[in-house]
Amino acid sequence: MPIRPAMALAAALIWAQPQTVAAASWDETVAAAVAEGEVDVHGGPGKLYEQVLTEGFKQAFPRIKMNFSGQSGRDAIPQILREREAGIYHWDVYVGGTSSVMGSLKPTGALAPIRPNLILPDVLDDRNWLDGFDAGFMDNDKTYMYGFQAEATPTVMVNWDFIKRADLKTYQDLLKPEFAGKIVWDDPRLPGAGSAAGARFIVNFGADFLKRLFTEQKIVYVGNTRQNAEWVVRGRYPIGLGTGTEELVPFQQQGLGKNVAPLDVPFEHEPVATGFGTISMLTHPPHPNAAKVYVNWLLSKAGQIDWEKTGYDSRRLDITHVAPEYLPKPGVAYIADETEANLKYRLQAQDIAKTSIGTRD
Repeated sequence: MPIRPAMALAAALIWAQPQTVAAASWDETVAAAVAEGEVDVHGGPGKLYEQVLTEGFKQAFPRIKMNFSGQSGRDAIPQILREREAGIYHWDVYVGGTSSVMGSLKPTGALAPIRPNLILPDVLDDRNWLDGFDAGFMDNDKTYMYGFQAEATPTVMVNWDFIKRADLKTYQDLLKPEFAGKIVWDDPRLPGAGSAAGARFIVNFGADFLKRLFTEQKIVYVGNTRQNAEWVVRGRYPIGLGTGTEELVPFQQQGLGKNVAPLDVPFEHEPVATGFGTISMLTHPPHPNAAKVYVNWLLSKAGQIDWEKTGYDSRRLDITHVAPEYLPKPGVAYIADETEANLKYRLQAQDIAKTSIGTRD
């Protein structure tokens, strides 16, 4: 039976209504955010993250002042907790890694639900996200922490100018005596990439393998991610664990460390990570509407295109990816090693590290 014009018009109106409501809600939120005047955002450490997380937002919303602080979570979160204990609520949005947030901020009730603050239809559209929108939630509640980055990231980076490929072909080869004193590791006693590497070793090879690395290989542990990368690039310690690929970029842009590349050996249980690419909203935000605008912008197509400038891939599917070789591949059973459910392996790795190499000064 042909559809009558009146019926077609009614159907069109019904279909358009949610988008119209969303547009009105968005306009009202932006206006309220402009009235608030500013937004306070925590992000990853270094100039690159500051540029990626601020410049596009400033251009899109020039009437909202951006207050940004970039630090590793292991440095920022203790400060945030002290402030909140004193009744000071300084932050609207937290962009960073998962383990410190899940282990410290969530238990204190500092996180607010994200979904009620999402307004833009394209942000919630399952078609725009790897495995659908909900797959990005990192917490068990699928409420408080959203991962917009997805990378099958390398665990071990090697400066092959100093290491023969024939000598280092497996992860077990890391235990060879010839590599003692040649490894730098992002401090695995702390939340971050170093404990993530430890967790991957536990999942794939067991705790004893990790203990042997710590106790037998005269490893140097460093909490400064840039220092880690520089030592690998310069060959002082040509094997890096938890070495951030984004920290290698400035050196390689100068023509240094051209032969720094992963130990490209698959794990039985392949990890997929979000790195600093997760976002949370805090309770008692000083600028609640500006916080909404920021979160919607960052998860939008424009915000995720900006995120690709970090060198890491977004979970959004409607953009060009900067490192498609690191995107999770169809049909591979990955372990999301930064979810709350798998946080136990990171904590176990941190405990083994503290027991094996001692607590930090």
